[in-house]
Formats: sequence, structure tokens, C-alpha cells
Amino acid sequence: MGIRKKIKSNNKIVIVGAGPTGCYLGQLLKGKGFDLLLIEEHKEIGRPVHCAGLIGEKVFKEAKILVSPKCILNTINGAILHLGEEAFTLRKDNVAYVVDREVFDKSLGKDLNILFETKFIGLEKENGRYVIETDKGEISADIVIGADGANSMVREFVVGKSQSFQLKGVQFRMAHKPNQKDLVEVYIKRPYFYWIIPESEQVIRVGVISQNPYQDLLSFVKKQKINGEIIEKFAGAVPLNYYKALSREKVFLVGDSAAQTKPLTYGGIYMGMRGAEILAECIIEKKFSNYSSLWMQKFGRELKVPLKARRIFQELSDKDVKRIFSFARKNIPVIERKGDFEHHSALIWELLRNPDNPRELTAILFKILKANLRSN
Repeated sequence: MGIRKKIKSNNKIVIVGAGPTGCYLGQLLKGKGFDLLLIEEHKEIGRPVHCAGLIGEKVFKEAKILVSPKCILNTINGAILHLGEEAFTLRKDNVAYVVDREVFDKSLGKDLNILFETKFIGLEKENGRYVIETDKGEISADIVIGADGANSMVREFVVGKSQSFQLKGVQFRMAHKPNQKDLVEVYIKRPYFYWIIPESEQVIRVGVISQNPYQDLLSFVKKQKINGEIIEKFAGAVPLNYYKALSREKVFLVGDSAAQTKPLTYGGIYMGMRGAEILAECIIEKKFSNYSSLWMQKFGRELKVPLKARRIFQELSDKDVKRIFSFARKNIPVIERKGDFEHHSALIWELLRNPDNPRELTAILFKILKANLRSN
């Protein structure tokens, strides 16, 4: 490889990326006594921020390790959905939390062995072990895990140079009083949506994920007459791919690098943590080849159904979208009862199979049915 020197040469496991998924996986493996090292291109955990910072309650309730509640800044009890001049409110207590991502990430990375300001360059297999090339030198390992995000470089070793479809997101943290302190506002504007997240009584987070997010967000802020000072700006990417293979021999992908994200709302922390748990179990039990199939068995539906729904939504006419919005408003009790911040497929099917669907939705449902038949 032409590397200057060798560093950290006797690691059992190397995790590339010290974001929340990489750190969570590191804690799970460390708890079982594994010798591991994380490498991170940035100089600290949690900076820069690449996420809206809205995390479902299940992240805290289902985590296998204690996630510090000190990161919680506000509790969310529902959402207001807007389409043009129409709107309706959904309520569900403690559905999500607004968090300080730096505090959240640092709590997951506590006491882990992390090599900062170290950039992954490439990977080769030599004499039964993996040699990781970094800008600081070579690192050897028995197992390599790519937790290096939407623009993963480890992914090429696993799936080749397949095209990665992703959207870009931008968020402003602004000095502005929210309309409702405990409700997120979502503005649907196909094919994307905007959000306003109340962080506190005086601060909101305004964002969008789109092809041209910065200009789109500036226009949205102006249109909504949000005149507060921009305190911080955040940016990131969301992968919207679907990978059947998440490993090659003993090299694995997890989190955003594996496209373990929610296709409708773009969140990745919960899915990434569940992926980390499945991968940790496979490593602990030395059943390495089971990882991809176990992931698909447990979460394949949560990827496939929303991905199909998203594609169909993009193809619908404005008239059809208004019909769906009106239909959703009439089904608020069903959505509030069945809706899940982390699992979207159950709600989609619950709404689709409703025998009381009006005739005007028949054509829309037929489009969805045809799309499902084509993809099976």
C-alpha cells in the first residue's frame, strides 16, 4: 500500500466511524470483552452535527446500554402536518425527544478506544487479516466494521462501486419562539418536506432534506416569516439505497453506511442501533454470515414498504396527494393509535386495508398494489 508506518497492529476489531452507531456497537462488543479500536476522521465525538436531533423514545427505552438523559432538551408530544393551507394535529405523549447531539454522541462514546483525526483510505486482505490504510499509517484487524456514514468508503469493499442514492439535508438552529413547544411542525411540499422542531421556549430547529437544501431552506424561512437569528447551521446526507448484502467475509456495514435509515422520515439512529445489536450478536456468536439475513428478517419490511410508498408518493398528482392528506385527517384516531415513530410499515398497511376507504382512493391504492406486485 505504500504506507509510511504501522500503527495499532494487533486489534481484534476495528470500527471505522465513531458516530452514534459505531460507538453503540463498540460499547456492545467492549461489554463482551472484545479488543477493539475505533478510528474517526474528526477531532472529537459529536462534532460536526449531521442530524436534526429528534430521537424517538424507543432509542432510550430499548438501548442495551444506558443512554444519558442529560442530552434531552425537550419532549415532543405530537406533530402538526401542513399541506398548503390545510393542517391537522396528531398527538401522542412522549413520542420523541429533542436532544443535544453532541452530548448524546459523547455519552455513547465514553471510555472507548478511539483514534481521532484519522482518515480511512483503503482496505486489503493480507495473510488472513485485514490491513486498513489510513492517513496516519496501517492498522491490522481480524474484523472490520464500516460505520462511516452515508458516504462510506468501507462500503466499496463490501458491495463494490455501486451507486449510492442519497439526499442532502440542511438545518438552521434559530432564535425564534415556537408556535407549540411540544409539537413538531411538518410542511409537506413534494417530493420533500420541511420541519420546525421546538428545542426550547426561545429556539427552534428548521430544516429540509432535498436536492438543493440550502436554497430551499432559505426560501422556506422567508416564506414562513421566521425572522430570528441563525445561531448554527448543520448539514448532512441521508442514504436511500437498499443493500441485500451487508458483509463480505469479516467486513461489515452498519448504520448509514448500510442504508439502515427510515425512507419516509430519513432518521437513522434507531435503525442503526438495531443494526448494531444484530451485528454484535453475530460477532459474539461467530455466526458472521447470518448478519445480512437477520437484518432483512427483522427490518426488511421496514425498508421495503416505506421505500415503495415514497416512490409512489413522488409520482402522484397534486390532486391525489390532497386526497391522501384528507384521508389521513379523517383517520387521526387510527394514526395516533397505530402510528410508531420508528416503524412505519404497520401504519401504512393498516390504512391501506381499511374497508371504509372512499372510492376516490381506489385509483391511488391500485397504483400502490401494482408497484408492490412489480417489486416482488
